[in-house]
Amino acid sequence: MELFYSFRQYIRYLLRAKGPDSIHSPFVFDFYNAVLAHPYRFYSHEILEEKRAEILLDRTVIEFEDPGAVKKIRNDEIRNLASRSLMPAEKAVLLFQLSHWLRPEKVLELGTSFGLTTAYLAKAFPSEITTFEGVSPIAERARTLWDSLDIYNIDSRTGKVEEMLPDYLHDPENHPDMAIVDADHSYESTLRNFHLLADVAKDSTCIVFDDIYWSAGMGKAWESIKADSRVTVSIDVYGFGIVFFRKASKKENFVIRW
Repeated sequence: MELFYSFRQYIRYLLRAKGPDSIHSPFVFDFYNAVLAHPYRFYSHEILEEKRAEILLDRTVIEFEDPGAVKKIRNDEIRNLASRSLMPAEKAVLLFQLSHWLRPEKVLELGTSFGLTTAYLAKAFPSEITTFEGVSPIAERARTLWDSLDIYNIDSRTGKVEEMLPDYLHDPENHPDMAIVDADHSYESTLRNFHLLADVAKDSTCIVFDDIYWSAGMGKAWESIKADSRVTVSIDVYGFGIVFFRKASKKENFVIRW
């Protein structure tokens, strides 16, 4: 993570972000009230956060391949991996609220991690959820979590996103109403995933990009995504970049205080 870049972009975000009084789009104003300013929390959130605590205490050692490291095969405790990869609670709750508002029939998640965010999505609305994870032992730990929560509407697939996603989207039955992109945080991968998803996007499709200011490469990818002619509404809340393809909306980019 390029900390200086992220900090600089956060200051820039604070200077540019607007409150609800500056939102003149009825659709985005509805989004703000239903997703960002929703005053209620659900009982399921407490249960899921208890599960987070369990994962962060799990000393089980797993072996996995790290293609970005000098030593390809690594061993580490689940608690250490989870401390770096689990989405913070406030962001997981935002995705819960977004799914609860959108009511998507099909959800696609790129980057399962230990399955906690996936569980938030499953508890938000009974969608058909498909999630991709590159590391088999991590995907298996996620399945254990879902079983413990009696969640059975998740199709977990293990492998490289760049290899699985084109084949998956080739079937029109798999075109998602909501997609969360939280896999490889690089410029090339982020744009590749965007174009694959945008090519099959429907009027109701929403794509969420995590950590859009993780690095200069991610920031550059976000600028390209916003500028794409197929995107009509983009919303920047710093932690997430959210795009819609609504034909009824004029092309606008929103930076909203959250």
